[in-house]
Amino acid sequence: MSFESGRKLGLTASLIAVAVPVITVILYGFLFLSFFRIGTPATSGGTYGGSLLPAGIFFAFIAIGIIGFIGIILFLVAMHRLSQYYSEPGIFKNALYGFLINIVGIAVLIVILFALLFAAIFSLAARPTLNFSPFGFIFGFLGLFAAIFVVAIVSAVFYMRAFHKLGEKSGVSNFNTAGTLYLVGTALTIVLVGGLVAWIAWIFASLGFNSLKPKTAESSSVSYPTTQPFQPIRLGEKKFCNHCAAEISIDSVYCPNCGKVQQ
Repeated sequence: MSFESGRKLGLTASLIAVAVPVITVILYGFLFLSFFRIGTPATSGGTYGGSLLPAGIFFAFIAIGIIGFIGIILFLVAMHRLSQYYSEPGIFKNALYGFLINIVGIAVLIVILFALLFAAIFSLAARPTLNFSPFGFIFGFLGLFAAIFVVAIVSAVFYMRAFHKLGEKSGVSNFNTAGTLYLVGTALTIVLVGGLVAWIAWIFASLGFNSLKPKTAESSSVSYPTTQPFQPIRLGEKKFCNHCAAEISIDSVYCPNCGKVQQ
């Protein structure tokens, strides 16, 4: 039960990770188009009746965010069950560390961002005649972006380790590919193609979960020496000397005729 439920949960989580970015891009497309249609006169007169479309898209974004978070939880549960099945704690621990680093890192960075904004507002309120220089804010946001990038890389390293350990224990190479692509995609987010690479990584992860098979009973590799059964001496058998060919008893060590040792 642990294996099958872990496999299904992992497959569901990876499919959610594949579907959420696609739906998000579609929602952004609708939102972009809606900006050009709000306030446009309708063909039948009056204002455009679809002005509520952005509100619907906003709630759709919230729903997609909730679904994405559920997918992450399902992924962690799947990795926990598979780590128990394969007796490899590193599968779950690395995935959990990657998740916690993301959560803690994002929380800390949000606190820092709000602290910088409030400090700037209070500074301007206290000295309104002070000439404003944008360079401080630019360097501040660049530093914040660099911190976010570092947190994402460290988290991706743990996710990669989790996938590699799962691939090592299960023998499914798609997990190794998924882990490597996820790290590469995270590193390439700075050049705007990393998101696509990370998305492809989750496709390989879904293929890996789909092709998981339960372990087969391993045959023991220990070989035991075979012993020949005891052959009792049967009475009535004849034996001849190796040297003089005289007939001797079956248990004779020396030949009574020539006195030589028998082989």
